[in-house]
Amino acid sequence: MSPNGFDRPNDRSSDKVHIALSDRHHTLHTQQTYWSYEDIGLFFFAALFLGVLLHSAVRLHLLSATSLNRPTRALQTVVLLSLLSCLYAILKLRYRRHVWRALGWIRPSLRYAVIAVLGGAALAIAVALFLHQSRWVMPPIRFWDLALFGAILGPALEESFFRGCLLPVLARTVSVPAAVGLSALLFTALHKPPTPAQWVCFTTTGVAYGWMGVRSHSTAAAGLMHSAYNVTLFLCQLAGLC
Repeated sequence: MSPNGFDRPNDRSSDKVHIALSDRHHTLHTQQTYWSYEDIGLFFFAALFLGVLLHSAVRLHLLSATSLNRPTRALQTVVLLSLLSCLYAILKLRYRRHVWRALGWIRPSLRYAVIAVLGGAALAIAVALFLHQSRWVMPPIRFWDLALFGAILGPALEESFFRGCLLPVLARTVSVPAAVGLSALLFTALHKPPTPAQWVCFTTTGVAYGWMGVRSHSTAAAGLMHSAYNVTLFLCQLAGLC
């Protein structure tokens, strides 16, 4: 309000434009998340069915029993691509609408791309030092496994589901911070970390990925942070930090 007690026209116009843009962004974001808990349940059912198929293959001697405990690179690739395809098929066949963009796979701004890379690297160094102090030694990671699963397929699948699909549905039920925390806890639980220290590490990284996805409005930014974290953790292992 100006000194004479009246709003200046420019200020009022600016406020109206800001409110209109905010409402438009909220509407677009709401419309973009067209799926529901039912679709999330279908994805878990598909994952369960894939597990049954793999165990059946072992019983029929099409796969060795050890291949499920120590899967080959080819088997891991098939499983990850199958799950990613299932998520895509469920949303595409049920709604006949765009999928990847709706899941947030859009290019983040340069600012958030830089924050994602540096944040992922910093988080990995902090976790490596924490694990080193806890005297927990990470299992060795092969370079090609890191490149294929740690930097590409793993983050693509996990961020598509946890941050792209699950988090916005949770946010319609609870607050956004609660949705970030709940999706991070489920992310941790499905990784089955064996120690409390690893539970803390997985949950912390899950919260960071969720925060990045929410702030940047881009699952791609969360995926970039996830990849940077995995690659940096591998480098820390080479340096003997974990």
